[in-house]
Amino acid sequence: MQTMKTALVFPPQWYPSQPYLALPTLKAYLEAQGHVVDQFDFNVESYDLMLSRNYLEHCVDKIRSRLAKPVKSPEDLEVEPIHRQIVEDTGYLETILSDIHDAKEVLRDEERFFQFGEYKNAYTTLKVAMQLISFAHYPSKIDLESFFMKDTPEENLQGILSATQDSERNPFLGMYESALLSKADWNDYGLVGISIIHVGQVIPGLTLARILRNRYPHLHIVIGGSVFARHQDILQDKKALFEEMFHSIVLFEGELPLDQLIKRLKNGQSLDTVPNLIHLNSGEIVRNPGAKSLSYDKLACPNFDDLPLGKYLMPYPVLPYMASRSCYWGKCTFCTHSFIYDSHYRKENESKVAEDLDALGKKYNTKYFTFSDEAISPNAFDRMSKAILSQGVEMRALGMLKFESDSVETVDLFKNMYQAGFLMLFFGLESANDRVLSIIDKGCDQATEKRVLENSSLAGIWNHLYLFFGFPTEEKHEAQETIDFTIEHSELGDGTIHSVGQSVFTLEKDSAIYHNPAKFKIDRILRDPDRDMAIIFDYEISQGMTKDEVMEKYEVFEKVIEANFPSRNVWNYLSREHFLLYLDRYGREEISNMARSVAQPA
Repeated sequence: MQTMKTALVFPPQWYPSQPYLALPTLKAYLEAQGHVVDQFDFNVESYDLMLSRNYLEHCVDKIRSRLAKPVKSPEDLEVEPIHRQIVEDTGYLETILSDIHDAKEVLRDEERFFQFGEYKNAYTTLKVAMQLISFAHYPSKIDLESFFMKDTPEENLQGILSATQDSERNPFLGMYESALLSKADWNDYGLVGISIIHVGQVIPGLTLARILRNRYPHLHIVIGGSVFARHQDILQDKKALFEEMFHSIVLFEGELPLDQLIKRLKNGQSLDTVPNLIHLNSGEIVRNPGAKSLSYDKLACPNFDDLPLGKYLMPYPVLPYMASRSCYWGKCTFCTHSFIYDSHYRKENESKVAEDLDALGKKYNTKYFTFSDEAISPNAFDRMSKAILSQGVEMRALGMLKFESDSVETVDLFKNMYQAGFLMLFFGLESANDRVLSIIDKGCDQATEKRVLENSSLAGIWNHLYLFFGFPTEEKHEAQETIDFTIEHSELGDGTIHSVGQSVFTLEKDSAIYHNPAKFKIDRILRDPDRDMAIIFDYEISQGMTKDEVMEKYEVFEKVIEANFPSRNVWNYLSREHFLLYLDRYGREEISNMARSVAQPA
């Protein structure tokens, strides 16, 4: 069998604080099957490029060029006052240009990172720099987590075809050409896999695919990730994507399909038996039959080799890890995670988890991990914590936990977890109203939420809650119940909730609500034929809060958080990975003290 190298690429735009888990997991499995695999994180490489004096000077030149145009587009005219303000404020420009390199280094420096005043200044500099980049490519918007273009071109075929060639508003075209493509000799590879896990990656990822397809016709380009898995039902009339950008799409988990795809490409064989593959065959788009997902014992410990761990905006590596796939609960009516896994819940042996964490920590010189599991059951957390403790693994981590029952989520469970190194837990509260919780199918009630938070907090764990307003049929008084619950248990209440993040409910394609809207009193889902690749949909209801009422509750809650969580003065500036490090360094009480000192007037 001839040798054929594979390149796996994670494209912009995502968070710059740690690697995404998909590529290291795939690399580990494929190498265990005898394949030669390199991985590239173009997301963090793009941040390293953008957050530099040279690139910001390029953006200023781009702004001056747009100002000098004799005939301007509507977007140019719209942003012209801001452009003039930028180029005329030479002091502002020189400050950003001079400080940008040091700002990155603060976040990478072990000592300076933990000086919160210095950290805050560096973080602010990076945000302002990203704003400057956005204005240079206006009306596109790029920040420290996402990228969006005007009129959401990723939601239709023509938008994708146009945006991936728009050098004016798509900054990644120039980045690939000037810097990122030179990271590899693409002639060395036979297959390139591009992982697109978020809508903000669609245009950057497909821009890369188009360039590689045009420049290196020998390459087979395959797309993976949940975004295109959710489009599988509409790809029949999207032939241009297969003709101009990529050759195939892998649905759901990628290990087995990629292994089979590489083997068949090596041997010049037909691709018709590669499981869960969508590809062109004789001019027609064909979806191959699926295959049973691999059991957890067939998977390999993630391999982070090749990744530029020193370029992430962190003083130490914080590595993602998964102890399970899919969700053991799997009932929440708003959830769409089945399009990531398309399989039953599987988990790793908890003793093997401890071995993996120990090996990863020693290999990459870190003790910090984020568990990317959708939710780990309390029993699995218990066994995992005991295995970590018995094997003497030094670890600090955050994880996700579902509210179950205080009879299983006991103080003793949380004490074991905390002792093992789980310093921070993320809970999906969603709502504190029992009726809303019931139609979401969370499998818990407010009383359970209260007791579990008490138990976790007593053990020393930092409790972070996610919640949203505007679930279909939710009334104003029910939303207020969630607000009141948060106040009661806030830092200024009984102190069992330590931080919180909120959003407005969005209806996503292929959720249970999407497939059965009438059950949730949705009168009509608004489907626009010009947005047939949309993932989020607007809808009409005749029961529950109006959009304006939902936004009113959201804005009220913003003020509630500010008033009842003094430590927000610290955690609001920190990504979850950054906060994990702060929590390990300072602890809950000292972070509260730090926040109070930050809030005091000079």
